[in-house]
Amino acid sequence: MSPPRRRSTYRPPRNRREVAIAVLSSLAIVVVTATLIWVLRPNKDSGSTGTTTTTTPAITTPAPTTVVPTTVAPGDTTAPAGTTPTS
Repeated sequence: MSPPRRRSTYRPPRNRREVAIAVLSSLAIVVVTATLIWVLRPNKDSGSTGTTTTTTPAITTPAPTTVVPTTVAPGDTTAPAGTTPTS
């Protein structure tokens, strides 16, 4: 006959408080990570929420301009206002 087996030392089950702390910590990490991903996501304004409207610009015609002719006297070396002298 063989000698009786030695029983292992008794280990009580985990403390419920430790389990609760571990579960709540894991949950907090998941919530904080999801919040940071949502807040720091790129292209916040290009989401699919809301409808997009395409507008075309109205066609406008420029107002007619009037050109006032200026004349320079033959001996005058100064150019009229608003023009650049040519050499």
